[in-house]
Order: sequence, then structure tokens, then C-alpha cells
Amino acid sequence: MDDLDTPVQLSHATIAYAAMFYAATAILLIGLLTKIWKSVRHPAPLKPAVSPSGDSPIAGTMRLAGEVVLFRSAFFTDRWNWIFGTCFHFGLLLVLLRHLRYALDPSWTGGMLWDAVILVQPFGFYGGLALVGGVLGFSLRRVLFRDVRRNTGPVDALLLVLLLAVPVTGYASGLVHTDVVAVKDYFTGLVTGDIKPLPGDPLLLLHLWLVAAMMVTLPFGKMLHFADIFETVGETRAVPGTRSRRIKLAAGVVLALALAAPAVTAVGQVMTDGWTRPHPDYAKLIKAHRGDDPTVMIRNHPDFLMHKQHVVVYSGLRNSDESIERCVSCHVKKDASGQPVDFESPKHFCTECHYKAAVTMDCFECHTSKPAPSGQSALETQTRFAFLKDHFAERSSLR
Repeated sequence: MDDLDTPVQLSHATIAYAAMFYAATAILLIGLLTKIWKSVRHPAPLKPAVSPSGDSPIAGTMRLAGEVVLFRSAFFTDRWNWIFGTCFHFGLLLVLLRHLRYALDPSWTGGMLWDAVILVQPFGFYGGLALVGGVLGFSLRRVLFRDVRRNTGPVDALLLVLLLAVPVTGYASGLVHTDVVAVKDYFTGLVTGDIKPLPGDPLLLLHLWLVAAMMVTLPFGKMLHFADIFETVGETRAVPGTRSRRIKLAAGVVLALALAAPAVTAVGQVMTDGWTRPHPDYAKLIKAHRGDDPTVMIRNHPDFLMHKQHVVVYSGLRNSDESIERCVSCHVKKDASGQPVDFESPKHFCTECHYKAAVTMDCFECHTSKPAPSGQSALETQTRFAFLKDHFAERSSLR
């Protein structure tokens, strides 16, 4: 049997994290639906003031949209709270839109929707910074103002810590060149039920564990207030008693124990594999890539690029086997007229993978994406030398 046909062995961390995300998604959805059901079923304690246009359904809808999208009441009552809330909510929205590239596939969404996912990628990067700024502002308010601190429960404080730790570890995991294609295959596999191996980078495992912990904690705090827009008006609402608090405490203990299992599994895998990835043998990787392992370039793509940069910049070797020029020449694809396609074509070998991962390429701003025709390099060299000869001749005549 060929090595490519051998079934992939899933690590214990891969299986544990898959179960963790399935459970976290179920808990988040059930918690959100429960909050919506309680908001609709149990009336609010006070009847809000109705404006003269309150009887109009259109005016009421517009007023509700202003509250949900622009936080109109917070703008007029607490300006600092409005600033932090706007940074937090819009930053979170951009981050979620950016991460759609991991849960969706271009074949599912179509070209136009996937182009929108690609377009939002840089905005999502800066949205994470706005998210961190909003969380820091909320945390500072709870430290400085006694009334706000008094209304902050342990679950809300835990959520603030998680909302700060998740983007920080997300940015940190990007510094170690995480294999985004493998991460995408893992989460699209969770959607389709075909689980793929999860990369064992320690920062990535920590980031994903914090995301799952935040998902299971959200339904138990006051920060998941999306359900309040479905709230009905009445005279009374039940006040949570001791029994309700004990149920929440018991649920928190059970969830903490459930999250401990994948955490222990991930730590065990990191201790076994090491905290850092071993330095790859590029000669063996290139040989495997040219042999029977077509996925070696995808799995080691960042390492190849960093190695190429080191070879060219520090060693001055431009005609190496792992050069981008050699890759372009080897993997050339042609259009209907028989001409090589460039990176803007969906058929280009680089574009296929980068488009799937919603990653924008900047390599070809300097490097060519087409193989040079036979004799083209020599012609360019002769033209360059002819230009220099004319240039020096002109300077000599000026003297």
C-alpha cells in the first residue's frame, strides 16, 4: 500500500479537542436559546418609557436597530462605556468574520462570499486589537468604579480574563508560523464529521483551549446579553435564589472537570513532542516533495520560506533547489491558449492553496509568478549590460 493511502493516525489531543469543541458548541447554543426563551417567557420588571412614535412598528424597529448596532442609549448615558463597548463589539465581529476562513470552504460558499471572507482578513487582524482595547477598558472600569465592581460576578471576571487571553494567544500563535492549512482542514473536518490531524503547536493548543473555555462560560455570565432584545414587558421577574446559584456552581465544576481532560491531553502531547518543532532537514524534505509526498510543501511551507530567506540574504545563494523560481518552473500550469498562468489565475499552483486558506500572497510583488522563457534571462542580462555601457560612455563624454 502506498504511504498516501495509509490512514492518518489521529493523536489523543486531536480527538480530545474535537470532543471539546463539539461539546462547547452545544453548550453555547443551548445556553443562548435558553436565555432567549427566558427573556420571552418572563417579563421585564419595569415598563420602559414610550416615545410619541412608539406605536409605529417601523419606528420601534428603527429604535431597536439603533440600540443593537450603535448602542444609542449608552452613548447618551455613559460615553466611556460606549467607547469601550463599540471597540469590543465591532472588534469581536471583525475577529469572528476573519476566522470564518477556518470553518468554511470556498466550494461551500461560492466565489463572491469567499472573496468577502478574503477581503475582511486584514480588518479582522486590527479588529483583534480593538477587542483587546475594549476588554482592557471594561476591566479598568471594574477596578476604578465601585458600583461597576459590585455588579461584577466571578463568572464575569473570568470572562474578561478569557476575552483578553484569547486574542493575545491568537496573535502569539501567529508568530510561530502555525500551519493554517492544517488548522483549516481540522475545523472543516469538524463541520463535515471527517476529523483531520490538529497541529501540535503549544500556543495553538492553548489558544483553542481558551476559546472552548470562553464558549462554555458565556451562557453563565451577564455578558451574553444578545437575548435581551427579545425581552417582553411586564411587572415582575423572578430573582435568582440560592438554589439557582448552587446549580450554576455545580455546572461550573462539571464544566471545569470536562475542560481539564483535553488540557491534560494537550500538555502530554506537548511534553512528548517538545515545546518547539525540530529544525527540519530541507534536503530530505525537498527529496520527499519530489518523490511520493506532495503535501510536504504545504505542511512545511513557512519553514521553506524562512530557510530560503536565510540562504539568499545571509549566504547569498540564489540558485538553490528550493528557490521560488524553481517552484514556479516545476509547477507551471497553462491556460486554454497554452500560455503559463500567473498568480492572479485560480489555476496557479500557489493561488489554489492560498485562496482556500484566505491568505493574501505578497511574494509575487517582487518575484515572478511565471517561468522565464528559454533564453529570456540571457537576453535580459545583455540588455542590462548594454544599458550600463551606454551610461558609462555618457558620463565619460561629460567629463
